[in-house]
Amino acid sequence: MNKTKVVFYRGTRGMGIVISVSYEKDRVIFDFGAPFTPLAEVYDGTVLHRQTNAVKDALLLGRIPMVPYVFSKEDLQDIPLEAYGESDLNTAVLICHLHLDHMSEIDKVDPHIPVYIHEDGLKLLQALDECEGKKERRSYSGFRYHEEIRVGQISVMPYFSDHPCPGSSSFLIRTPDSLICYSGDIRCHGVRHEEAFAETEAIGKEKVDLLIIDSTTTSPSEFIYDEETIRELYRTPSKQCLKGCISEEGIYEAITDTLKGSDALGIINCYPRDTGMMKELIRHAEMIGRKMIFEPSYAYILYQVTGVKAAVYEDSNDRYILNGGKLKDFETVSCDTIRENPGHYILQNSYRNILDLTDYDGIEGHYFHLFGEPLVKGQKEYQIMENMVNKLEWTFHTYTNLYSFSHCYPNHLQYVISQIDPKSIVAVHSKKPELLEPITGKQYYPEEGKEYVLENGELVEV
Repeated sequence: MNKTKVVFYRGTRGMGIVISVSYEKDRVIFDFGAPFTPLAEVYDGTVLHRQTNAVKDALLLGRIPMVPYVFSKEDLQDIPLEAYGESDLNTAVLICHLHLDHMSEIDKVDPHIPVYIHEDGLKLLQALDECEGKKERRSYSGFRYHEEIRVGQISVMPYFSDHPCPGSSSFLIRTPDSLICYSGDIRCHGVRHEEAFAETEAIGKEKVDLLIIDSTTTSPSEFIYDEETIRELYRTPSKQCLKGCISEEGIYEAITDTLKGSDALGIINCYPRDTGMMKELIRHAEMIGRKMIFEPSYAYILYQVTGVKAAVYEDSNDRYILNGGKLKDFETVSCDTIRENPGHYILQNSYRNILDLTDYDGIEGHYFHLFGEPLVKGQKEYQIMENMVNKLEWTFHTYTNLYSFSHCYPNHLQYVISQIDPKSIVAVHSKKPELLEPITGKQYYPEEGKEYVLENGELVEV
């Protein structure tokens, strides 16, 4: 009888992933993030976190699931859950990338449990901590693609996953009796899509028993198609970008086509964790004779992760990094310089510094909302952002599909599944996993928190 057990603590009906794979006394947990619920989030920027009660509050609020033998007894307080150290389990946590729905709660994990993050992700984490003035209470271990991680009898091999967040990974998990692939967040329409397809084909050479796959685009409310159209599109595995779907390169081309030959100022609202996008924005700005300028914290994060020295906006409200001397050798650009020739620049602006934009009143502008915060229409902050752009009489540019940048399109996802050709499939990161309808393998719908065993590649409830 097989001994490999799988528990889906979170992720089978939405975002926020926590998945456990164990063999006898060895256990690997993949990701440790909170659900993405911006319209119902308690921590709305006004409510303060209670540091001494962080674990208890997170468990009671449902930000993290009740995973046994992960939290310290002291942190659990009166929560009736088995604490770390109350068993002889050999546990490690692996994070596929540093978007919050995959890693926001890793600081709650007992510091004695090793947590692995790709070495580029660790650079990002350190830079974010410095910008936020945060001190980690634990240490992390780095890994590289195609270099094995051993957790007792479990072997984990990380693979490159095309995604704008640095160090994004898929994992091939080998136990003595089973082979599991956890995709992490995947896409095949980024600027490195050829590498993504090559990694998929490499995994496909293995005989995967269970594929746990990111299926965000089966959620109609978060994609540009209805359920009927999604079902049709998922029957067509292909490497091509779907008609009406924009590639990463297409996003940059849309920006440059809008700004080329114009005297208008370009404004970009992007996510500081997506350093891949930040690099591409610099390159595409140069292609049309413009300079990309970043707030000090963004420039610092980009430099720490990639080594790229970007131009810095010296008049940003976000000056603490610049004033601290961390960017002393960087080119700085002032508001007055930009006002003299707005058609020569593209300025990155985060929502928290949106009042900086009032300095450009009376200048023509194009505001590109590129998956930065606030992300979701319906948020109060999103409406404030739109109101500000309207007051400045600028053109507001956004994209219908919020996830066109970070997740596989339907035909790409079906192509990935067909290449890996697993015996069993579980869709995660989706509100409608039943719309996946894979053309190969048997799809299962496990209940969160229940234990399953892999028997000859089939997922069986214990």
